[in-house]
Amino acid sequence: MNNEKISVIIASFNGIKYISQQLDSIRTQTRIPDEVIISDDCSTDGTLEFCRAYISQHGLTGWKVFQNEKNLGFAKNFRHAFTLSNLAGKKGNIVFTCDQDDIWMPDKIQVMSHTIINNSQIMLLVSNYIPFNESDGKKIQAHVRYINRDDGEIIQFRLSDTWLEPLRPGCTYCFRSELLEKFHVFDIEGSAHDGRLWRYAIISDSLYLLNRQLIRYRRHESTTTQVFKSQKPANLKSRVTSSLNLANFYMTFVNAPEESGITKRNRELLAQKAKFLTKRSKVLARKNLFAIILFVFVNIKYYPTMRNALSDIYAAIFLKN
Repeated sequence: MNNEKISVIIASFNGIKYISQQLDSIRTQTRIPDEVIISDDCSTDGTLEFCRAYISQHGLTGWKVFQNEKNLGFAKNFRHAFTLSNLAGKKGNIVFTCDQDDIWMPDKIQVMSHTIINNSQIMLLVSNYIPFNESDGKKIQAHVRYINRDDGEIIQFRLSDTWLEPLRPGCTYCFRSELLEKFHVFDIEGSAHDGRLWRYAIISDSLYLLNRQLIRYRRHESTTTQVFKSQKPANLKSRVTSSLNLANFYMTFVNAPEESGITKRNRELLAQKAKFLTKRSKVLARKNLFAIILFVFVNIKYYPTMRNALSDIYAAIFLKN
């Protein structure tokens, strides 16, 4: 290790049921963080009081808990938590973002901080995880690229691989504090911290995956995502709308100022993706099965996954209305 300091940022809200397990897994890391910041979003279940007592009970220097004056919501609470840190805004430090109900493997901080410090091209490092069910603790099958690998290989995520859609949750993130200096560049209303960090890192070619399962990732019945649980497929009409919205979203990056850090090549890729999304909306709006099938196979490289591509054909056959 060099002189880098490590900060863990936690956004809490009514997490009394599980937060002790999360805090235990941070406190007992093989590499102790220099700072742990807990930003509580006006919990009403005793979370704030528990965290204060926990810090006092274990004599944890560098651990601090703050209460927001009003409820900010998940996205704004994380953003606010960054401002409370003494380390996150200073160059040369390493930041981990943390949920309130997961369980970190004992060597998560040591392994990830060592990896990012010794690879100067990495701004954001993400890891694999083991999803498990809230109710019975059983492992959940997740259909995410590389998710079950635990061999320690470091892989770069490129824009053409994942586009702007995050493939890992924020609790797997480890990043250089300099990344927060760019946090305001794409300040899209309502966007969560993890999506924004992911997007900036991938468009600046500095996003990497460490193939280690370093978190037990708790999934709740009420918040289980598409990765774990199938939702009702979108019909053609809703696909047209979402495709147009995404095209506009991508163009905000294409038209970003030069100092944003987006390479010329990535601007070109983003423009191509926006063009694809605009064409896709027009083809889907026609509701012509043959035209949709032809479009899908001609433009297959622009779909995030083969499953996404085939779902357009499925919608054209079964979900026209």
